[in-house]
Amino acid sequence: MTDSIGIVGGGAIGTLLASRFLGQGADVRVVTRSGGSRHEALKRDHPSIRLDSDFGILDGAGLVFLCVKAFHTKDVARSLASHHLRDASVCSLQNGWGNMEILDEALPRLALLAGATSLGAYLDDRGLLHATERGTTIVAPWRSRDQAAAERASEALRAAGLQAEARPDARPVLWRKLVLNAAVNPVTAVAHCANGAVLHEPALFEIARTAAREAARVGETLGILDVSYDPDEALRAILRETSGNLSSMREDLARGRRTEIEEITGAIVRLAAEASVSAPVQAALLTLVRTAEHRLETKRGDP
Repeated sequence: MTDSIGIVGGGAIGTLLASRFLGQGADVRVVTRSGGSRHEALKRDHPSIRLDSDFGILDGAGLVFLCVKAFHTKDVARSLASHHLRDASVCSLQNGWGNMEILDEALPRLALLAGATSLGAYLDDRGLLHATERGTTIVAPWRSRDQAAAERASEALRAAGLQAEARPDARPVLWRKLVLNAAVNPVTAVAHCANGAVLHEPALFEIARTAAREAARVGETLGILDVSYDPDEALRAILRETSGNLSSMREDLARGRRTEIEEITGAIVRLAAEASVSAPVQAALLTLVRTAEHRLETKRGDP
């Protein structure tokens, strides 16, 4: 396993990864803007962990996971580019579409990987981590020359006790993830429910299934997704695996925070329009979440 692990983002997935790598004795450095009880618990149980808001603590890390919101990617990319990561591999576990292009431009010399995980993790109102570690994390290179780095990253995850595998191309991996995010996250956010409720409530499942089919059709039209991909079965599988999980969009909207609706559903709607593919359910979900966000902003008095 890579001796030094960097993690950018102290949310649910970042905290879960940190705890697993720390449990294997790795040197773990976490860049985070927030503190809270979960970080205090990590420090108490693993005094060696390094927690800071300064990206400089990542210098010398061999593998860096990005676990931040997609709308922070530009800022994170600039910060990473200004430090001496040298031979590090950078693996984005972020939601949305467009992160990799930003990272590619900012970090041309580093091995750049994309990951998609079905690990279920969320933070409750007290900031405590709730997680299930049954899901699989798929890692793939953004550039074909980085396949060996993807293999090493998946090996590091397996050494930490997590299920992981490497694939040869990040683009279809990311689009499959996008299909599921765009089907599950907005529906659970608007319905204010756990993922499993979508599977058990026929009306919600039909909306999510139609959204998944639309997203898959856009990916096929763009030549990213193979026509053999079955969005219905993939949707059922992820809902079963994460039935008790609360999606990040559901949690963000419930707490009055900015969601990733633009980077997930907004990206699909824009690309669908460019490819002349009809995606009315995606467009409706985009409108619903945008409206809910706007009402919360108005209530808070934000400009």
